[in-house]
Amino acid sequence: MKILVIASCSKTKSVQYPHQPTCNEIPSKESREQILLKFPTKKTAKDLYRGALNLSTNSAVRLLKNYFDVSYYIVSAGFGLLEESVLLPPYDCSFSDKTKDQIIERSELLHIPEDFQEMIVKENPDLIYLALGKDYLTALGKWDEKLPCKTIAFAHSDSINVITLPADHITVKEVSQIGGLPIHGVIGFKGDLLLLTTRYLKEQQNPEKALRDLLDNPDDLIYTVNSLREHT
Repeated sequence: MKILVIASCSKTKSVQYPHQPTCNEIPSKESREQILLKFPTKKTAKDLYRGALNLSTNSAVRLLKNYFDVSYYIVSAGFGLLEESVLLPPYDCSFSDKTKDQIIERSELLHIPEDFQEMIVKENPDLIYLALGKDYLTALGKWDEKLPCKTIAFAHSDSINVITLPADHITVKEVSQIGGLPIHGVIGFKGDLLLLTTRYLKEQQNPEKALRDLLDNPDDLIYTVNSLREHT
């Protein structure tokens, strides 16, 4: 079973310098190679971002790879849609402080919408997990129009392939009451839920069958979280 996981970049990074390039100083995704030369320390996309979402998603992806064929990408406001192993320089650029029109303009500059569609064709996944908030979903363009498989997202969609999960403050507060589980607020929750589900799958005799059963019955994700209470 092929799983495609996509997370967003974060302001918190493992490497920082006094003078990092801003959005205006990164005119295209192709400028990454040139900017890399200016900094002695480079990190992969997976290791650069240290926000709560990234920490939980990284842990979940590591576990998932024990049972599934997993590809992991990150939407970067600085350099576009990136595979986890791509080397990056430190930078200071985010979609979170931009208007919708500014997000669309910059995402088109970085070719994110077309790269997203090409990536789906290339990866040919059986499941897509979009650990993305509204701003980063906007950067993907018409993200839910040509989905080839079940897709878990945290936004409403009319697509029959989209399973919409809540990630509001009430949901996060309720799940946070399960002791011993990593819950990092509304943003980090998108990675936390993937990690919680992965831990559940790890306990199953047949992880792939258990995951397919969850996708066929999305409401069972609630019971999955409840069952984790018994393991903590």
